[in-house]
Amino acid sequence: MILEYCEDGNLKDYLKVNYVDYGLKIDHLLQISKGILYIHNAEKVHRDLHPGNILFNNTPYIGDFGMCKSVKNENKEKIYGVLPYVAPEVFHDHKYTKAADTYSFGIIMNEFLSETAPYKNILYDHKKLAMHIYEGLRPTISEDTPELLADLITKCWDGKVENRPTTRELYQILNIWNREKYKNTAKFIFK
Repeated sequence: MILEYCEDGNLKDYLKVNYVDYGLKIDHLLQISKGILYIHNAEKVHRDLHPGNILFNNTPYIGDFGMCKSVKNENKEKIYGVLPYVAPEVFHDHKYTKAADTYSFGIIMNEFLSETAPYKNILYDHKKLAMHIYEGLRPTISEDTPELLADLITKCWDGKVENRPTTRELYQILNIWNREKYKNTAKFIFK
């Protein structure tokens, strides 16, 4: 696969040099969720979603499909990915599902909105952090995050896989919010 050169770098690079208001963040999150939806509609799981694999060239793109596999892959495998973005159930059964990608998206969403890396202030070794995530540790949601977005983040990283929204639900929710974000009737208003 060939992707156009993304001169804005990855998500972390993009945030370092660009001011991104909440309205544009909602639009970017919508585009990222749309990319994940395309992957899931192809019956694939990305398995390595993190800010380093969200590339920008005015708009976000999902990159690095090296670990992408079929949802039908039943093999227990090594744990792959960047630890803070790996879903807790993967630590238990080593299976990556669409819900694991949703978990990763929730962590990315929180980082994008707060502009703070997950577990930034925690000194950890990999085994201890994996255990803490498995036991329910999640990043702090910024007080500045609108309640509707905070609730969506919390649903994405819910410890129970069945409680997480599907990628289609995520896309539909973000699409509605993106269309409504500047209207006075919106549940939250970005000005």
